Amino acid sequence: MPELKGAAKRIFGGLQNRLSRLARFGQSKHEAKQSAREAYIKEHGNLEGYNPARVEGIFSLSTMKTYRAAMQPFAKWLSAHKVKNASQITKEHAAAYLRERESEGLSAWTVSREMAAINKALGFDLTKRELGLRQRKKSEITRSREETENDKRRFAKFQDQITVAKACGCRRASITKITPNDCVRNEKGQVVGIRVVEKGGRERVAPVLNDYKEQVTAIVDRAQEAAQPLFTAYDSHIDNHRFRAEYCAALLRQLEQEQAQGKPWFGGDLSPQNYIHLSGRDKHCGDTYRGHPTQVVAAVSGAMGHNRLEIMFSHYNYTD
Repeated sequence: MPELKGAAKRIFGGLQNRLSRLARFGQSKHEAKQSAREAYIKEHGNLEGYNPARVEGIFSLSTMKTYRAAMQPFAKWLSAHKVKNASQITKEHAAAYLRERESEGLSAWTVSREMAAINKALGFDLTKRELGLRQRKKSEITRSREETENDKRRFAKFQDQITVAKACGCRRASITKITPNDCVRNEKGQVVGIRVVEKGGRERVAPVLNDYKEQVTAIVDRAQEAAQPLFTAYDSHIDNHRFRAEYCAALLRQLEQEQAQGKPWFGGDLSPQNYIHLSGRDKHCGDTYRGHPTQVVAAVSGAMGHNRLEIMFSHYNYTD
């Protein structure tokens, strides 16, 4: 997009400043959510009307980058609609803009992302239902589902990194942070889990798939320093999100098979209760969820770093 000028540049600067004031890099989003929840209960006496998604602050650099990028076309649109500066922006402006973006053919996912950015920057609470916008559908997701030129590359230099990513389903940022000290071993000395601190500052032990335990153990055993990262680089073109999706599906199959055969989950190396955290509506969905045992889906969700059942099928389990 061409460089902004006049009112558009002024509006853009104001929106950027508002986002900058929300930066909470290095802080725990999980702890911030807990504090916000406690404060709401103290003020209202219960959680009725509480929105857990509305925690003040932006905790991720990538999220900040995404939100900043969304402000440029918004600022240009506002300028064309006679807005002079950021303080004049109303909910009506934002609603009209988002409806126009949808009419231009943008996907429901893109419009949702822009709405989240606008809500965060301006403190609005707009919803797609309220604005009459299309809801996101799994069938519209293209990220990591369609082959790209990058998928045809072999990435020979990064095979160990790829093995670890496929083995434990960790996020991209964790690959160059994992040290041998983060690796949990069983009585046989096999690496069965990897301790990571990821989205929202939450720590977990990411279970290693049974089929990968020997490979990961061999990689870790070659490390020279226990406190130094196993890897110093990880090609940015590698589709790590697809590895997470494959891990999700593989772990779901593994746990279902272990349950059906009366075997201990995770090969008996990790406690399922450390990963099963049913809350809200999930606590009342019964013994099965989308044709799978609810407890198994919950364990997979926890292993992925989430606490919701639905996200396993909307974001990762592409074969469902």
